[in-house]
Amino acid sequence: MKLHLILYFLIAYSSLIYAIDFERIEKYVDNTPVSKTKNTKVLSEYLTANFQQDDEKFAAIYFWIAKNIDYDVKSRYDAPVYRSVAEITAEVMRRKKGVCQHYSELFNELSDLAGLESYVVNGYGKEYGKVMNLAHAWNVIKVEGEFYFVDATWGSGHINPEGKYVRDFSLEYFMVTPEKFIDDHISFDPMWQLLKRPLFFEEFEYGINYNTSRPEFNFKDSINYYFTLSPIAQIKSKIRRIEQNGQANKLVEFELDYERGNLRILEFNEQVRLFNNANEYYNKGVTQLNEFNNLKRRKVNDGSVSAKRLREKLAEMEENMLKAKELYSKVDTKNTQLKANLKKAKTNVLKFENIIKQQKAWLSGLSD
Repeated sequence: MKLHLILYFLIAYSSLIYAIDFERIEKYVDNTPVSKTKNTKVLSEYLTANFQQDDEKFAAIYFWIAKNIDYDVKSRYDAPVYRSVAEITAEVMRRKKGVCQHYSELFNELSDLAGLESYVVNGYGKEYGKVMNLAHAWNVIKVEGEFYFVDATWGSGHINPEGKYVRDFSLEYFMVTPEKFIDDHISFDPMWQLLKRPLFFEEFEYGINYNTSRPEFNFKDSINYYFTLSPIAQIKSKIRRIEQNGQANKLVEFELDYERGNLRILEFNEQVRLFNNANEYYNKGVTQLNEFNNLKRRKVNDGSVSAKRLREKLAEMEENMLKAKELYSKVDTKNTQLKANLKKAKTNVLKFENIIKQQKAWLSGLSD
């Protein structure tokens, strides 16, 4: 947390100077009925309904969060585990208290519900010129094609020398340009610095820039490409960028360990997904084998089923077995239980292929 000054100012973008009427927005937000604060959907609708421009809607959301959510000093060093973002936002809406994760996720949720473009970014900051010993979270927003930073946590107040939270609303951390924000915030992922030449971690910490000639980085294209990737590919690209961004401190190392853990979980889940999809095709084949055997009995007993119908059913069965076999071959895991299940499944497929061969041989002697 940090001490801020209250600033009412003009936001410049797209070669225009557009005046946001903060006084009107603040008055509207300050009169938010309690009935509109029961859940995020209702609150988002209320906060943004009276404004046309995206920056005004973002400002209304920022005002409400920064003026109504208190920083939870007692929980700042805790590491709670949440099952979902919905659980985080529900908690902060109920308690009206939280840490940076709560502020940023709530801001993001209210923005998303209003159709606004917002992202949660993790990193760390500087306080009084020194790197803080805790990771931090904030938001990136997009207005008319340009990106800005929002930190509702630091905009809400500060912690005094006695360690107590003091509500002290400020607009200093609303719609901050990347060039200004980097003074006291750096994201773990350099892509989210939103700079043409992102700073290395050590440059941020020591307040220097020793490589101004480094190639320019097109963060807009990188962000657009990032969101086309699968979750696994997103984490891999993030880890790669962090590892390439200079000397890592303890906070950076912790973030890397966290993301590597997430990657292992996602990769395992992907292998389980492939295995389960293969099982579905295998089970379809088993069902079709039972159907084939019933048709075969009718063929043998009274000739009421044609050989053509049997060949069609056998072809359907074989197609599902081939799909199952292909997916099983893509499963690559070190998990002991999954490896054992995979071995058994592959054995069953081989047995099934032999059954198909036997039935093909039997059918080869029949005419349609």
